Amino acid sequence: MKKTVLLISIFIYQISIACSAFYFNGENKIFAKNFDWGFGQGYLIKNIRGQQKYAYGFRGNNVAGWTSKFGSITFNQNGKEFPYGGINEKGLVVEQLWLGNTEYQENNNKTISELEWIQYQLDNYENVDEVIKNINSLTIKPIARIHYFLADKNGVSAVIDFVNGDVKIDRKQDKFQVITNETSEDSKKYYDFNKDINPNSRSHFDRYCILRNNLNVENLSISESFKKLNLVKEDEPNYKSYWSIVYDINKLEFYFKSVDNSEIKKVSLKDFSFHSNSNTEFSLINSNKVNFQPYSSNDNLRLLTNAIEMMRIEINIEKGNQHQMNPNEIRVDEVFQSKYSDLLIEFVTKKVKGNIWFTVIKEEDNFKNYKGFISGILPVKSNVNRKMLYVFPRGEFAVACFQDTDSNSKIDKNFLGIPINTGFSNNKRKFFGIPPNYKSALISDQPKFLKIIVN
Repeated sequence: MKKTVLLISIFIYQISIACSAFYFNGENKIFAKNFDWGFGQGYLIKNIRGQQKYAYGFRGNNVAGWTSKFGSITFNQNGKEFPYGGINEKGLVVEQLWLGNTEYQENNNKTISELEWIQYQLDNYENVDEVIKNINSLTIKPIARIHYFLADKNGVSAVIDFVNGDVKIDRKQDKFQVITNETSEDSKKYYDFNKDINPNSRSHFDRYCILRNNLNVENLSISESFKKLNLVKEDEPNYKSYWSIVYDINKLEFYFKSVDNSEIKKVSLKDFSFHSNSNTEFSLINSNKVNFQPYSSNDNLRLLTNAIEMMRIEINIEKGNQHQMNPNEIRVDEVFQSKYSDLLIEFVTKKVKGNIWFTVIKEEDNFKNYKGFISGILPVKSNVNRKMLYVFPRGEFAVACFQDTDSNSKIDKNFLGIPINTGFSNNKRKFFGIPPNYKSALISDQPKFLKIIVN
């Protein structure tokens, strides 16, 4: 009995990946962001107009195609065409932040990955409202789960969340807007009921509240914007606010610093030609000064290879690199397709309270030794709670979960000491509700959907 309890209770909870961002609509229209991550290498990349592009075929050849209308400068860690954020020559800023429970919409349109989506918006649109108008024109097929934060010269900003397969847009034209790593709706609810915030807390919600509480000012300068970001910066041994970025949208300028080079540097888009006959160029984010140079395939390959190694996924590196340098034809990544699929799990509960703790386990030995390779926690908001697992490794697996009804991080038991409010793949149990063995819970095919009854 002790072992079966341990099987469910020693989840390896995923690191809380953070980022914090705000938009300030004053005399200066300021967009500021901390990029919090495990490493800080990366490039600034100048993207040109008039380039024909297709999205990369991670999941097939039904991909989006377009020709870039506007030039941009982006912050990249995964190679060209896969930016973390940037600004185009019309003053549209698009940035992303981690959102662990994201589930993108399925609308049967052409597909694009979550980071290519950023480049697509910068290539095609002048302002936030144009992005919103066309929000359902593409289907996002991601590697990671993120949400987006956008702003423009018109004083409009928007947070775009994807919840249970639906798009949720929080458009504003107010004094400021803030977002971290929870949905805009949930962040606002937390703020309304938690006004006394520990300034040293670095939880997703508390960073949101700290920024909101410090943005009720008349105007905001570049130096003051960096000070606001410092209020919520991360500084752990292996996890930091590696980049801090402040965009001055009206002036088409941005300023940035990094952990590896703390000097604040300035870039003005007005200093660049984005003509279709100009070169794609790059500058190292962590260098002592901004120094844009022609961008080569080898430069891109170094960045892409390092990113793929850190993410611990497998792709066709050579094909991916070729596509990023010349995205003018459809290329399908057969390596990625052979290794991964997407899996949607529905956890059905009797009680609408607490959290679901879950873990996914591969192979019998790992089941015996309680080693889950994907684990997480999701809040119970209804009787049916969904978790989309993108880039799910192919092969056999089993799922175990329990509902923490009183949020004490413990498994409830009945009078016999048997765990209750638990669930398993195949909805199998032994006598009296005792958790099953691996063979009973095993999923050996490659489903796209699982329903797990928690009782």
